[in-house]
Amino acid sequence: MTRLTSLGLFIALVISGCSTRPDLDGLVLDAIPGPDAGNPNQMLVWDGELYLQLNDMTFGSEIWRLKDSGLERVTDIEPGEGNAAPARFFLYDDQLHFTALKEPYGRELFVLDGGRDRLIKDIGESPNSSSPVGFTEFGGVVYFTANDDVSGYEMWQWDGQTVEMTADINEGAGSANPAWYTVHGDEIVFSAERSGHGTELFTFDGVSVTMAAELNPGPSGSRPTELVAVGDLVYFSAYTPENGIELWSWDGNEAALVADLRPGTDSSSPRSLTEHAGRLFFAANHPDHGIELFSVQPGQEPELVRDLRPGERDGNPQEMHSHGDVLYFAAEDGEHGLELWSWTESAGAGMVADIDEGSMGSDPHAIISFDNEWVYFAARTQRFGVELWRSNGTTTQMLRDTWEGSFGSTPNDFAIVGDKVCYSAADETHGRELWCLVHANAEPILTRNRGES
Repeated sequence: MTRLTSLGLFIALVISGCSTRPDLDGLVLDAIPGPDAGNPNQMLVWDGELYLQLNDMTFGSEIWRLKDSGLERVTDIEPGEGNAAPARFFLYDDQLHFTALKEPYGRELFVLDGGRDRLIKDIGESPNSSSPVGFTEFGGVVYFTANDDVSGYEMWQWDGQTVEMTADINEGAGSANPAWYTVHGDEIVFSAERSGHGTELFTFDGVSVTMAAELNPGPSGSRPTELVAVGDLVYFSAYTPENGIELWSWDGNEAALVADLRPGTDSSSPRSLTEHAGRLFFAANHPDHGIELFSVQPGQEPELVRDLRPGERDGNPQEMHSHGDVLYFAAEDGEHGLELWSWTESAGAGMVADIDEGSMGSDPHAIISFDNEWVYFAARTQRFGVELWRSNGTTTQMLRDTWEGSFGSTPNDFAIVGDKVCYSAADETHGRELWCLVHANAEPILTRNRGES
């Protein structure tokens, strides 16, 4: 009897080990066996381990952790099959924080405390969600936007002990909707709405909130967006009736128009503002060049980096990613479609690879740095669809045909975990699940070299 019990235990252990044995260089886990999707997302690396949201249809959408031994579920915030849908992961005070749905609170702020989830505060003290967003650490305190069902969406703070409202910027029940929190020296700069003024530029110095500039006096506001700190300045896009939507800066004392790139009331609509190499890069609509790549160094005038698509047609630079001394981005030149480009101080801007050869374009996106040399991203070819690629600026390689054929696995939510890049991808058999690729083991399927077309 003892022998049979021991043998049964041995077999059970072997079966269990085989069923949970991870493949960390391929499909990690079919969380919902078959074509249904576990939909991994919200990936964040903490202490060398990957945390993510995943749905296994038994516990609903919860937090999971990828270790060397494989995936394991960490939380059951909404017990049973309920979906907590944890999101907006961030680290503070060496703890994982996030928002999640839990009855009877709605979506609120949680922390992973000693391996267990803990509700920090039911901000609205009702079933309605406070929906906290925009978490930004400043002076050892986390500031964010939330709705307490009394004052609307306003600025709140969490210091590790207490959650409280920082300021009722738009006094009363109306929302200020503070957004674009940007740390700038000894202040946070952001946009917010105030009755009678519309959405304008505000600052917070750790004590009080101040309207920094009223660029468009009256109830409409200038609607500042895309705030980015570069050196001693914060750049942003804003509207005035005289200039349209143009590039502005804040130096801690006053806001100034950087340039009216499309003179008069028409807008150049600066977008994709990105700090790189001590300067600001952005796309803007110029009357002579269309939507092209510009840069500006603090205290200087913007300059056209390159007319990527010569003439008035748009080069449409987008997906900008700072990688060491290289700025990667997607753009089109009128011949190759939307492809991968790069800029360096020494070489200027040039196309890295014609990934989908011809005029269709590969639409490279979700670029992430793996190490000092390589970046990973998703790109499309007519033959394979959207799949996983990497580039070092000279050699660009397609690494997997996860969903065979032209449909494409559409990889996204990339995270770098040690020697691996992990991501969400779909195939016909498993649906959208978690995949990883060991960088050193990659076997390229396609290779494109710089200068080849």
